[in-house]
Amino acid sequence: MLLGRATFAPVMERTRPRIGLSRDFDRLWLGESVSAVGTQLTALAIPTLAIFQLHATPFDVGVLTACTFAGYPLVGILGAPLIDRIARRSMLLVMNILRAAALATVPLAGAFGLVSLGQLALVALIVSGATALFDTAYQSAVPQLVREEELLGANARLETSQSAANFAGPALAGWLIGIIGALATIVGDAVSYLWSALMVSLISIADDPPRVVRPNPVRDIASSFVLWRRYSALVALAACVVISNVGNMAVRTALLLVAYRVFALGPDGAGWILAVGGLASVIGATLAGRVSARLGVGPSLALATTVEGLAWAIAPLGFLVTPLVVLGVASIVSGLMTPVWNVNVVTLRQRIVARDEQGRVVAVSRAFATAGVALGAFAGGVAATVLEASLGERVGLVTAMTAGAIVAGLSAIPLLIGGVVRLTTLPRQADAS
Repeated sequence: MLLGRATFAPVMERTRPRIGLSRDFDRLWLGESVSAVGTQLTALAIPTLAIFQLHATPFDVGVLTACTFAGYPLVGILGAPLIDRIARRSMLLVMNILRAAALATVPLAGAFGLVSLGQLALVALIVSGATALFDTAYQSAVPQLVREEELLGANARLETSQSAANFAGPALAGWLIGIIGALATIVGDAVSYLWSALMVSLISIADDPPRVVRPNPVRDIASSFVLWRRYSALVALAACVVISNVGNMAVRTALLLVAYRVFALGPDGAGWILAVGGLASVIGATLAGRVSARLGVGPSLALATTVEGLAWAIAPLGFLVTPLVVLGVASIVSGLMTPVWNVNVVTLRQRIVARDEQGRVVAVSRAFATAGVALGAFAGGVAATVLEASLGERVGLVTAMTAGAIVAGLSAIPLLIGGVVRLTTLPRQADAS
């Protein structure tokens, strides 16, 4: 299955983002670039609102963060058959509008003093579910919008935009929260989804699903797992991602609590910690192809997933030196590795999976990944609560964060066991079976 050979060096040049891949892809990219910035606004605004205005406990933050991703495995699995049944442009359009509407309820409730942790959790769950379907549909659509040899460049372009949003978004969010408040900042994300919906509506390729008879939805869900299981590399990658996401989300759950309550940093400081990691991600996205060309796809994935998590293990140094610097360095190192993983794993999956199976296989892969995210966020909240009670707030929260980093650092083990680390070149889609 992974025996096909393709020289990686010729496509390395395509990892440099450029305009003009195709009109439809450019519109998809433009919509995603803006909505990615908006997503970062909510990513900081909602937990900040919960911690400062609603006085959330570490357990509350863990549950809220878990809801932010819990929709992915549930809706991703149940909705997997829909991706290959429904025109993908229609799916993208509807999911953008649904996310905008859900987010708009938060500032509306806030205007009447009715916002609550329960509402934030419900909105986060709805948005994560809609995002699961949106992301699966757009990842499945990209191979139809560009030529096969442009896939790596297209994914690098999307990842570069995401990384740029990871830099600009948190800094902008921290500034906006300080100026207009967390509730008003969330409006920006709702507007960004409407912009993305507009761009999707202008895509001229409707991308109608294959006109073939499908089994009933229950059988289709089961067949999605069967299809996914056929690709042995994806099984090893899923195990790796689950471990990585459990650890990394335990880190992220504790991060704002550590920043706000342990090191007394404000939203602007937290925003800049996340922002410098985003800036590093921009650099990492532009270097992803070069790293893979030099090390090979498998070794690059192993390096990226290990370093991305372990970087946060330096958090206890914040007790000895300036915490803003310590957390900023961890964010930079982790941020450099994130796009190296993302670009290569998405491209590998797109290259080895048949086009008419992309939607279902991507949905299952993302469901496993985000199940780890939700589990890690919840486990992080529980660990932070327990350790805070036994070690005190300052030591307990930092210990919980460090433990998550160590778990994430072990995530390359499935790649070693599954043989993915030995993969040095990208197989061609025509060679996959």
